[in-house]
Amino acid sequence: MAGRAQGVSMSPLLIAHKHYGSLLLVLVLAVIVVALTKGPKPVLQRIVAVLVDINLVVGIVALFYTAKPISWFHPIFALGAVGLLHAGAKSEDKAKVVRCFSIALVLLVAAWSVNASWGPDFFKSTLMFKVGATAPVAP
Repeated sequence: MAGRAQGVSMSPLLIAHKHYGSLLLVLVLAVIVVALTKGPKPVLQRIVAVLVDINLVVGIVALFYTAKPISWFHPIFALGAVGLLHAGAKSEDKAKVVRCFSIALVLLVAAWSVNASWGPDFFKSTLMFKVGATAPVAP
């Protein structure tokens, strides 16, 4: 929000990554609820895992097209969640699905907290890096 107050708008890719990621949190929670109530549904689980992969790619592309520095914690948490989602995606074992998707949900919320206004300051100031769009250097 501080960027908007200074007249700098967010990249459409970052906006898409942010809102799509919020939707994915609900979908991961839905997989957990379905697994607990009706049993594992591998088709739903695989679809949700692939949707999270898509948001990961959108986030990577957004990283290269913006000059916004981020903490290494964000991709580490996100990649950990993706690994767990794919580990449980094909499973029909209720305990494994609930365990993998629950831990993945916690990691996705942790990844969200890195850039959220309510997130811990430690995540926002530690292990920062920046790639992508920069001002051209004069020869």
